[in-house]
Amino acid sequence: MSQQGKAISGVFYFLIPKTGDWKERSRNFLIGLAIIVIGSLVVIASFIGLALRSNSGIGVWVIGFTGLCAFIILLSSAYRRYRIQNYQMTPRRGWLFVVLIFIILGFASALLGFFWVPESEQNLSVSLVLGGTILGVIVILLYDGYPILKERGSPGYVTIAGLMIVLAIVYMTGISWWIVPFDPSALDVGPYISPPSESFPLGTTSLGQDLLSRTIAGGSIMLQVAVLSVIVCFSIGVPLGLGASYRGGSTDKAVALVMDSIFAFPGLVLAIAIAAMLGPGVLNMALAIAVVYIPSYFRVIRSQVLTVKELPYVEAAIVLGARDRDILFRYILPNVLPSAVVVMSINFADAILTAAGLTFVGLGLPVDVPDWGWDLTFGSHQYIAGKWWVITYPGLMIVILALGFTLAGEGLNEVLTPKLKE
Repeated sequence: MSQQGKAISGVFYFLIPKTGDWKERSRNFLIGLAIIVIGSLVVIASFIGLALRSNSGIGVWVIGFTGLCAFIILLSSAYRRYRIQNYQMTPRRGWLFVVLIFIILGFASALLGFFWVPESEQNLSVSLVLGGTILGVIVILLYDGYPILKERGSPGYVTIAGLMIVLAIVYMTGISWWIVPFDPSALDVGPYISPPSESFPLGTTSLGQDLLSRTIAGGSIMLQVAVLSVIVCFSIGVPLGLGASYRGGSTDKAVALVMDSIFAFPGLVLAIAIAAMLGPGVLNMALAIAVVYIPSYFRVIRSQVLTVKELPYVEAAIVLGARDRDILFRYILPNVLPSAVVVMSINFADAILTAAGLTFVGLGLPVDVPDWGWDLTFGSHQYIAGKWWVITYPGLMIVILALGFTLAGEGLNEVLTPKLKE
């Protein structure tokens, strides 16, 4: 059997490399594999420990079911790839097969949620579907990897490291309600401003709330705001940059002037002004952040389109009589879309930090909603008195989540840029 047949590959490791010193490189990859395995076991043990102390009483069951869903998704992906490689299934039917698996798992989760916890059937079903899907993606990334990331070396590793950080926090947030030791919004669950102890590993707040529970559940609002704002930015900024720059003339100048005017304002100040006018709420926060970052998409797409539309293959399509719609969506958009994806990944990190800033100045959600931004606000008043834990852990989670998106964005920038490979 050849060495290639014996290779064990994944995102973080390739035990038998094609080039370089075999022993040295294999040893390095084995060390990396050991770090990933040990780290994964630590994370799994932490989740199980939280589940055993969960306020819901079914935390272990939830983690077990999401783990089963992830295993089924992994088997489905491996089966699809095997059938496609042996020409027993077309790629289209392979994706239909995966979609069918998702539908079956979603239906099973809804039924289990309805019969197991009827009063919280909707919340439980969403947690099971989201948790199982995210955990399945994590397992596939670790086991199977993605070819372009493995080929690109360190940029691929940086990208996957960022994605793993983000996905782990999304999974934790998705099942947070079922694994937290106490209700994150409940008052007087412990002593006021208590330092970390055995009963409260991260301490308590000035209202007697468990900081561990609030830290686990506090990312929900920021993730919702970030996702909504990025969707709005992408949906408006990309079409504007695509259409205005392709048409050119006065249209391009007018839209560019408006975008530059918005871009000239300090981002956080403009977001605060818009959020103050719209009022509190997840959607209003997302819209306030979206207005700030739409010019970023427009400027990147515009610069790319101005270059691509002068290339020979676009001019040939024009000479052959192709319609403007076909030129935009078949010839130009596929070549500028990778740049928009990179901006989108970095925009997530900016949206997280901006959402924390809005909440910090009192323009977020009500105080009874668990949110890292509110904990920063209250913790800033306690930090001077030496109560460091109230602000440390929520701030650390914001930094880790923003770091994950930043790593993913910077890695994708190198992975999706062919010139950097050279």
